[in-house]
Amino acid sequence: MHMSELKERNYLVGIFGENFDVRNLIGQSLGSPGTKSDIQFYNRLEESEGNVFCVLTPIDYPEKIKPFLQVLTITNIYVLVIDLETGLNAAIGEMLVGMDMFNMLFGKNCLIVISGINSKTDWKLSDVRRKIQSILNTTSLKKVEILELEDNNKSDLETIKIKIIEQKPLESSSDNETPSYTKILIDHAFPVKGIGTVILGVIKKGGLIAGGMVEIAGYDGSLPKKVIIRSIQKHDRDFKTAHHGDRVGLALKGTISHQDISRDNIIVTQGTFKSESKITAEVYINQFYKPRSGLIKPGDGTQYHALSDLKLSPIKLLSGEEIKPGASGKVIMSMEKPLVHDGNGLKGIITELNKFEKKLRIVGYFLQLIE
Repeated sequence: MHMSELKERNYLVGIFGENFDVRNLIGQSLGSPGTKSDIQFYNRLEESEGNVFCVLTPIDYPEKIKPFLQVLTITNIYVLVIDLETGLNAAIGEMLVGMDMFNMLFGKNCLIVISGINSKTDWKLSDVRRKIQSILNTTSLKKVEILELEDNNKSDLETIKIKIIEQKPLESSSDNETPSYTKILIDHAFPVKGIGTVILGVIKKGGLIAGGMVEIAGYDGSLPKKVIIRSIQKHDRDFKTAHHGDRVGLALKGTISHQDISRDNIIVTQGTFKSESKITAEVYINQFYKPRSGLIKPGDGTQYHALSDLKLSPIKLLSGEEIKPGASGKVIMSMEKPLVHDGNGLKGIITELNKFEKKLRIVGYFLQLIE
């Protein structure tokens, strides 16, 4: 194993905002465009610095909420771009709520960038900054730094990059306490001629060794599938091992087709993950969400969706406490598609999946109570 493999610092960055051109500009300042589906990836290895950037931005959002929630899941540094001309609106509000919920559940690093600053708009700047700060003050993102991106200003892009590097990277070699298992979120799967099924994904826990056996969990109503990791690629090069925070390409050996693998699946250490279809959970309803009757009433038959890792399942809140926005309560929840966890219980986001109609779709989050 050569040294550079040990010293890499992984920056998994999610870029959010309404203006794709500005998100693309920031993405390309950090990496080269890679895989594109409903999520655009940018990747770069800066060998001299040992920095690895894996940058994601959702494509069909706010129309579809799923890619937005999945990018929030995969990344651990968030950059929200707010255009000075447009200012704060319903879509930016929903993005802030998403960042806030994930930060409360998983602890994320966030930055805000005000873009579209030029001689015509800069008179609005201090007012928009103040409005953003007053909204942040009502969330878990109070201390988030607000940066500025003037039109055609390369040094502002450089500043954003420096601020991202100042956030906590995922260091491959700093996993001092060896995690008891490996978990990889899969973002794409496809066939490669002469090799077989290949998946792309991010290692969220533990590490991997080429030749090792793992299982693919997350199937509805059927057992995990065992596969062998035939080979590991990072930055288009072969490696014997991969670590926490790495984005990897894995060639799989076993009777598995790429059609059997989706973002519903995760790659995990054999025998560690449990599947759940009905749980008792503490459910927190986000303060900005407006239920039709003013309260979330378990047992009224309303269908929501739960996101755990990258898998979405329709859920019903069967029974339990009525919950006001901004509060939490104990609820029994049933999942149409089983969700899996590492034995410490499920936790995830509750959302609506409808099209964007300028109304907040993120309901809140849930934490399984292990009896």
